[in-house]
Amino acid sequence: MGIQRAEDRERSRKQVADRLVRAFRGRIAVTYDEPQVLLASGVGKIVFSAFTDGPAREKGIVLHSRTESSSGQRVDLCLFGSVDNMADFGAGEAVEGSSSSAWYAVAELLASRGARNTSQWDEPGLAVEALKIALGDRERAEGGSSQEPWTRRWALGHATDVEWLAVIYSDVALDPERWNFDGTSLEGVQRIIVGAPIWVRTATPQAVVRYSELRRLSTGRPTRWRRLLQTGTPVRPLAALAADAPLSDTAAATGQSVTS
Repeated sequence: MGIQRAEDRERSRKQVADRLVRAFRGRIAVTYDEPQVLLASGVGKIVFSAFTDGPAREKGIVLHSRTESSSGQRVDLCLFGSVDNMADFGAGEAVEGSSSSAWYAVAELLASRGARNTSQWDEPGLAVEALKIALGDRERAEGGSSQEPWTRRWALGHATDVEWLAVIYSDVALDPERWNFDGTSLEGVQRIIVGAPIWVRTATPQAVVRYSELRRLSTGRPTRWRRLLQTGTPVRPLAALAADAPLSDTAAATGQSVTS
């Protein structure tokens, strides 16, 4: 028999996450009106896409989430990481599409942790390019529609009721006199944060939707699946999750770790 000190025992992911939050308390954006923060946090929905143009090639991944500051400013977050740290997705799951001409500039920003930008874009311009990558090129597979998110190129899936923490490399408030996104997929964008995820965690595994699974299931009976999504009939969790409303903040959720 022996006595083991508490600090020598292996800690769970949740315990490590809670200790990190306590250590950086006061440096984490919560309302998004705090000055000089190092980290960003939030609760809501996250969309996962492949980022295959970077140095990691097939292992790159980008997460997009949307929140709102306490003053009412819309904030889009683009978080770049590796599929090696993902518990629910694998390399090669996404449907391939066109590449971004700004991938090397975004890769440089990430590699330098926001300290270097030798590209043709200034910081706001590069943030906009990063958001375009995170949102995808909006190409869809033949026969797809906006109600079928798994048909979007590079899209891997999404998770709802998610809690996340990320390190900030770039935080830009866009000048409305310079940027006009009316009629585009970027309409309504006001502020963009580019960084890397520290963790993304969900209450249950069912909160994560893999689009590769939806593509497989929809191949056999596409008409039936479209009808289920249009009527919102929750025949099985994947159908109900695929028909989710647009990005929004929801109640806090902790537990299952999706990435770290």
